Amino acid sequence: MFTFVSLSIDMRKLGLTIFALALLTVSCKDKEVETPVVGEETKVEAPAEQTETKELKLSAENMDAYANSEDKMMVSLGDNDQLRLQKAIQIIGNYNIIYDAEDGIDNDKTDAAFLKLVGGKTFKEVCEVAVGYLKADQQNELDRIQVLLGTIKDPKAASEVDKYNEAQNDLKEAKKMPITLDAYKYNEECFL
Repeated sequence: MFTFVSLSIDMRKLGLTIFALALLTVSCKDKEVETPVVGEETKVEAPAEQTETKELKLSAENMDAYANSEDKMMVSLGDNDQLRLQKAIQIIGNYNIIYDAEDGIDNDKTDAAFLKLVGGKTFKEVCEVAVGYLKADQQNELDRIQVLLGTIKDPKAASEVDKYNEAQNDLKEAKKMPITLDAYKYNEECFL
């Protein structure tokens, strides 16, 4: 009898041990951790470091500070964007020339007007201003031609044929005017 009691106690212990192991296995299953195989390379991926780059802006302080900020902006741009910036600056500069009483360029007023338009602006914003000038220029020309065409009563009349043909030619040319920086032809001689 002693063996039977001893065996039954051992069986209970064995049963309890198996039950405890089963519970432990089930509870650990949710928390499995993958361990690398010995000799296998492990990759540790650090979170991508995000550097906050502040977009460069052109200075409005004075022309020297502007020139320095333009140089920095140029260096930060690729070749195509450098040319776009040059075109944009040329367009804005040329559309804002201020003349004095003797028909000479008033450099101080012209520089002040230019700095007011580009100062504090990013590359993208300067390009948007320039494109705005191109589109407005084309629209003004189209409006002028439409007014001219509106004054022509009979395009087939001998007195108005030349006027009509000239207006039609001007209309074709106006539709070809550049309205993007890529279409605008940069002219180094015209650069301010």
